[in-house]
Amino acid sequence: MRDFRLAKATKPSQLSSRADRALALLYEINKLLGSIGIREHFIDAEWSNTDPNFPDLSILLEGQRDVTLVVTISVRRSDVERRVKDFIDMAQSYDNIQPCLVPGNPAYLSPHEVCKNSIKLMEEHAKTIRRAYDGVMYLGCEKIEKASARIAELFNATLFYVYKRSKLKEYFSLSNERFAAIYTPVIVDGLNEAAKSYIARRLGLNNFDGNFTKHAIDEYVLSLTNDCIHVLKCFRRQYATLVIHPFSNFTSEIEKVFGKIRALIELW
Repeated sequence: MRDFRLAKATKPSQLSSRADRALALLYEINKLLGSIGIREHFIDAEWSNTDPNFPDLSILLEGQRDVTLVVTISVRRSDVERRVKDFIDMAQSYDNIQPCLVPGNPAYLSPHEVCKNSIKLMEEHAKTIRRAYDGVMYLGCEKIEKASARIAELFNATLFYVYKRSKLKEYFSLSNERFAAIYTPVIVDGLNEAAKSYIARRLGLNNFDGNFTKHAIDEYVLSLTNDCIHVLKCFRRQYATLVIHPFSNFTSEIEKVFGKIRALIELW
């Protein structure tokens, strides 16, 4: 085994439509992660009106110093400059916060934002952050894998991929013996509605009946059954962080998912 780690990803919009409630639930999830030994918590960038403001995250950063918040920043969003500045300001006060620059899912962008050059903006904002911050920085790779790998080399950044089983070997080849993180949606007891919607989006389907082939499911989500062991083995042979998205934000379900992964690892 090389340096293999587990982390958690959370979408704030799936917690609550109320900002104060979503922040309180983020705090509870962060507290759980600290208690079960998960040291990185990725906060997914979505819409500007659902993403937590950086200053509001101080309660999490103060409350669980042993959990690092990795906050994704969508480079095509109109508020990117403010969020980059806010990150730099926060990083001067806390050593348990890290940035993850991402192209941004078109579903969360305006028509004007979608047309922006994500590669140019990734490089521009990575350069801005590196002028003031020398810690761990992640670069999202979805649909711009080779360009992100080039930018990562320039700015000593870690590549952040979205799980696709057929491309795992390519991901690790692009990482070139460097550390990589892979956003990995997982299921334990079959597909819930959130998992179905995710697979449909990855397949480019606007209308779907929820009936997917096993190949489609396996391509985009990791099913925690015994036949996923060879995939986990692939990860463990790499310098990698498996960033788990369990399609549930109940702390009991989150704990169950991480317990299941650890139990599968112990089978080897």
